[in-house]
Amino acid sequence: MTDQNPLNAPQGPQKPQESSPAETSPLADVPFTASTTPPASPAYAAPLAPAGDAPVRWGGVVWGLLLTLFAGATLYVLASAERVREAADWIAALTPGSAWALGAAVIGLVIVVSALLGGIRASQRRRVRARI
Repeated sequence: MTDQNPLNAPQGPQKPQESSPAETSPLADVPFTASTTPPASPAYAAPLAPAGDAPVRWGGVVWGLLLTLFAGATLYVLASAERVREAADWIAALTPGSAWALGAAVIGLVIVVSALLGGIRASQRRRVRARI
């Protein structure tokens, strides 16, 4: 890549730079002896086999369903100009108190879902420990 700035253009004629093999190859005096097989290590001993069925991550399932429902409701509202106007009128009609109450309800819903998922995860851990 060349520098396009005219102020950085080279001044006068330039002669090619000569470099010795030692400058271009830091290991010029060292012979190349790479082994073709990996070193013997437990990591290369055998491929790992799955220990059993993969657990279902219910937290991801629940959050995925909630986000899908939210996206569906948003698309439903945005699909019609009349519904967009109605939603805008409803938001404009909110008083500061009702807006704070709506925000608190949304935060409360996130807390309840998180607590529910924490309980599910704890029961999954207990079930795994019981099998061991």
